[in-house]
Amino acid sequence: MEPTFTHNKMNRIKSISESVIREMTRKAEMYEAVNLSQGYPGYHTPKRLLAAAINALDNDHNQYSITWGLEELRVGISEKLDKFNRLDYDPEKEVTVTCGTSEALMSSILAHVDPGDEVLLFQPFYENYVPAVCIASGKPVFTGINSDMKIDKEEIKTKINRNTKAIVLNTPHNPTGKVFSYDELKFIRDLCVDNDILVITDEIYERIVFNGKHISLASLEGMREKTITIGGFSKTYSVTGWRVGYAAAPIELMDEIRKVHDYTTVCAPTPFQKALCEAFKVPAQYYKRMLEYYKGARDHLYSSLKSLGFEPFYPHGAYYIMADIDNFGMNDIDFANHLVKDIGVAVVPGTSFYDSGGDDLVRFCFSQPRDDLEEAVSRMKRLRTFSQ
Repeated sequence: MEPTFTHNKMNRIKSISESVIREMTRKAEMYEAVNLSQGYPGYHTPKRLLAAAINALDNDHNQYSITWGLEELRVGISEKLDKFNRLDYDPEKEVTVTCGTSEALMSSILAHVDPGDEVLLFQPFYENYVPAVCIASGKPVFTGINSDMKIDKEEIKTKINRNTKAIVLNTPHNPTGKVFSYDELKFIRDLCVDNDILVITDEIYERIVFNGKHISLASLEGMREKTITIGGFSKTYSVTGWRVGYAAAPIELMDEIRKVHDYTTVCAPTPFQKALCEAFKVPAQYYKRMLEYYKGARDHLYSSLKSLGFEPFYPHGAYYIMADIDNFGMNDIDFANHLVKDIGVAVVPGTSFYDSGGDDLVRFCFSQPRDDLEEAVSRMKRLRTFSQ
């Protein structure tokens, strides 16, 4: 007879629903709507990366790479982590190139979460986190980020017990745009050191910070040995389809991650790994202009949503806006379906980011080209609120 946890795992996997974000993208195509649901970056990909990708294909970099990633890329990631994140990792043994940050997260959780282990998640959460914990037969436990972008430290303390194995921390945060402060990170550090808890940090939006600054939790005293730092190239360089990310962790943690990674994906796409070695040569001006581009998009969409009757959260990072829809008299599912079918704009229902709650919220993405944002705002002028 199979162990009980195997049956439980199968039941959990069967209960995992289809990605709502991808579903809304399909509906956007079906109804010819402006797609503000999925995070397609509208900022241009650096030309040197595109040229490098073509060159890699032409020069037959089309076979498996070493499982952990091309050495040149791992060295580049290690140097970037040192300069930008203030983190010191050996590229040979402590950095692994993955098939996007999603695989880095999944491999990390599968490697270190055992059946029955509890994993603390901040909700609203990126929708991949809960399925990853469930597939590992772990137990998701939830604590909230409020509309004022605050965390409840006292509540978090009540969620920690001897079964707590890990915390998943996403900063800048999808979907709220929260950027965790040094004080908040120090609180999490103290909690993890006192209770011997692992932290898996998703830092894919590290370059998109409008207010405050990005701080990697692993850079705080005592956290290097307790942190798996996850990052990638998709959002910063507008190459979401290239599927190249990475995990960085001390050897003891990385050894287990590499076992899962090896048997899950073998390696990330080789020609795109080769091309992304050029990412570390992109001039500083690129990042400055990218930030200005997204900041302008944020400010435009935020003010537009307020004028249309929404109550939007003000994001400090990433490229999403959560908005309260109470003024429109519908729950999130009905409103999102009405918006995509009848108005021609696709957004994500809030409940897809919550274990419970979120039915009065939707998420807008402002990474799309400015013309698309303008068209979406123009279409949404047909919406009617109670006050109208």
